[in-house]
Amino acid sequence: MRKICHEELKKYFCDKLVQIRMIEGLTQAKMAKALLMDERSYIDLEHGKSGCSAVTLVLFLIYVCNDVTGFLDDLRCVFEASKENAA
Repeated sequence: MRKICHEELKKYFCDKLVQIRMIEGLTQAKMAKALLMDERSYIDLEHGKSGCSAVTLVLFLIYVCNDVTGFLDDLRCVFEASKENAA
């Protein structure tokens, strides 16, 4: 189940990064800077080639995400749906 949660987080996080970047009109370089990472690493993260570290997730929640509660509530729903599908 933990592996499923990891994959669901990766997918959800990728989608959320792109969504917020587009809404805010930011470049990938500016998003990378906000997350204190190089642009290539950010691009890999956005395209799902890599997962986010705990530090990246915290930086996202502090500096990028405008609705932390909504983000976590939506992520909880994703995890709960994964649990139901796995059962």
